[in-house]
Amino acid sequence: MTGFLAGVPVIIAIVVAALLPMAILPAAVAQAFHEGGFGMRLILFALLVSLWLIADRVLMVLRSVINAPRFATDVRSRLEGGDIAGALQVCHAVDRPLSRVLAAGLKHSSEGERRVLAAMDEAAYREVPEIEKRTGYLALMGNVATLMGLFGTIIGLIHSFGAVSMSSTTENATLLAAGISEAMNCTAFGLLSGILALAAFSALNGRTQALIDQVNYYTLSLYRVWKRAAQKQAGHQPVFLKNPIREPHPHLMASTGLLKAKGHGRGKKSTFAALQLTPLIDMFIVLVIFLLLNFSATGQIVTANKDIKLPFAEKVEELKRVPIVSISNMPDHPTRGIVTLENREVATVAELQEDNGPDWQIPKLTTQLEQRKNAWNRTNPDKPFAGELIVQCDQDIDFQVIKKVMYSAGLAGYGNLLFAVQKRAEKSGG
Repeated sequence: MTGFLAGVPVIIAIVVAALLPMAILPAAVAQAFHEGGFGMRLILFALLVSLWLIADRVLMVLRSVINAPRFATDVRSRLEGGDIAGALQVCHAVDRPLSRVLAAGLKHSSEGERRVLAAMDEAAYREVPEIEKRTGYLALMGNVATLMGLFGTIIGLIHSFGAVSMSSTTENATLLAAGISEAMNCTAFGLLSGILALAAFSALNGRTQALIDQVNYYTLSLYRVWKRAAQKQAGHQPVFLKNPIREPHPHLMASTGLLKAKGHGRGKKSTFAALQLTPLIDMFIVLVIFLLLNFSATGQIVTANKDIKLPFAEKVEELKRVPIVSISNMPDHPTRGIVTLENREVATVAELQEDNGPDWQIPKLTTQLEQRKNAWNRTNPDKPFAGELIVQCDQDIDFQVIKKVMYSAGLAGYGNLLFAVQKRAEKSGG
């Protein structure tokens, strides 16, 4: 595949990555793509190009593989008998890089040793670059995918921090956590695509290097057989030139930037590609920022549930580290909301609203609060129990539900209830 045709798969990858409709994807994948934003399409482009390169290089390897020992045995037996035409027939029947390089030299057997060497060198310069062509781009796509994942993550975090700057203090942690969760879709997809491309690069590059070594070894070996037979027929003592078949100079493949020179103009490609650590460092930075923004020197660790809109108040105090009862408001859900103690469900809003009996107690809540009180008394026998409890409820929740929570807490000995609220912004005078 050369010229314009070699660029067609890349153009197709661009079109698919840019115009792929989310409706045809599974729901989970479509949601991840939507949350990841524009960066996900950039990574998809890198993934599609990587898959094309993998398929292209696998086909090249399959077209180059040969049973070299058997081939060498067939050719050697004919060369030792002086049957050049038979050896050429074996080479044409196989039609692989090794056989083509050898056949290119044997065609000039009547023109002398130097002409045979020149023909083999010329064929090797043509065949070897074809074997390893485009393999290096897999390493490029692997690193590009990880960097595109970083790019998408940064864009997502920019939007996330922008939303945090416009929200109230109590909502910062929730908005930031949601933004980081969405932005990390790019990091995950980029790393997945990068791992695939780099693993394929290592495997295919190792295989192509083995094929090149095979060409070098067997052309040298069979050249010696041909030379020995030719000089034997001429009645001369066999004399061999040093290094008759030379592998192509590294500058022929230098455009990939992956050659590792090994002295005197000879070079081999490494089977490993450098891994970009930038996304990993970025992930740790994001986690540190997240922890810093959620840290409170006063010991206040209260975050509003996403289903709870806290009421406003003008006079507020810092909340203490005490048990927290949360009452969420989900009018469209069958439960209409959930009552939790330290994030463990104790009742649903629907149950409490439908229960019109004289007993307001929530048994599960009272029991768990009593257990916490007893545990505190065992560890603090010399201190009086303060009975403090934080109630975090939605501003639109039915007061009947709040009364039942307060009543159940009072039965367990928690008479000092603290309500979580948002501080109302002070009006500027003018």
